[in-house]
Amino acid sequence: MMQLSDQERDELGASARKFLDNEVSSERVRALLDDADGLDRTAWSAIAELGWAAILVPEEHGGMGATWAEMSIILHEVGRRVAPLPLLSSAVLAVEALVGGTSDALRSEWLPAVAAGERILTVAAQGPTGSVVASELGAVLSTSAAGMRLNGSARFVPDAHIADAIVVAARDANNAVTYVMVERGAPGVTVQVEPTVDQTRRLARVTFTDVTISDAALLVEPGTGAALHTRVAAAGAVAVCIDAVGAAEQMMFTSSRYAVERQQFGRPIGSFQAVKHHCANMLIAVEASRAAVAFGINALDDPSADVAEGAAVAKSFAGPACADACQLAVQVHGGIGFTWEHDAHLYLKRTKLDEGLFGSTAWHRRRLGQVVLSR
Repeated sequence: MMQLSDQERDELGASARKFLDNEVSSERVRALLDDADGLDRTAWSAIAELGWAAILVPEEHGGMGATWAEMSIILHEVGRRVAPLPLLSSAVLAVEALVGGTSDALRSEWLPAVAAGERILTVAAQGPTGSVVASELGAVLSTSAAGMRLNGSARFVPDAHIADAIVVAARDANNAVTYVMVERGAPGVTVQVEPTVDQTRRLARVTFTDVTISDAALLVEPGTGAALHTRVAAAGAVAVCIDAVGAAEQMMFTSSRYAVERQQFGRPIGSFQAVKHHCANMLIAVEASRAAVAFGINALDDPSADVAEGAAVAKSFAGPACADACQLAVQVHGGIGFTWEHDAHLYLKRTKLDEGLFGSTAWHRRRLGQVVLSR
């Protein structure tokens, strides 16, 4: 596994920020809000050339073989620009599922293309209510004399409408989990994009009706995917928290600058105590969230760590804190912060969706409490 030095990571972050500032401007993001795909394919091709989609892909499959420490740098910058890119779906969730699975054939078929940005994958790992609990998954895999069939549905599947294939977390009658690969256009697969609070990303309900599953489509042996599902769900939870920290950090900086520049009653509004408190609370939220997310990142990079605990720490604090910080940013900006023309609402909506994906704050806090009390 390749690890960059601190200097190299700083350079990676600086280059990512420069690229996104130039290529994924606020104007470009807004132009994609009403686009059917919501994807700037020119920017995505350039990102693939930069190697961002290859960060977590092992070197033997054409990737960088780097760690979550490196991937977190890119996800943070993507969140800072509220960029509409399929990094979470393809370069994070799908790569984690394929690398963590046991199918060498699927890894060899898909990972090089994902690393090169030639193919887009996504993962359906949340049930109809958004739960990642195995017993609450909506996709059901059944086995009979006629073979394996996939039925049911999954919701909140990122970028399913543009994915070439979908990795599905399915349960059986005993709630044992299996990960399977299905082509988006396969008979019985229906993808319906659903409206969400965040217009910078597309989430879909994917319905499966008697979809034939061959042995070659199995990422793991039937019923043995519990550990893989835990890992993928944790990766998703940490990834959206990284995205939220990037968005909240940007709003913190934007609000601080505005508080210095905006004059009211003959003085900068930042000189008023109430505005000072808002800015200070944003800083506390961002820095504490950064620490919580760092715990989750380290857990994903440490083979001996409990990834579910790492995800629970990140989601328990960073999820609501970053959304609260963006809400404060709206208030610091006053009336203009509530307008469509200002970007504050894009950041607030982005962090609110991040807060809800891959398990609610309440669920992760209960999970974290159980971990702590069991020691």
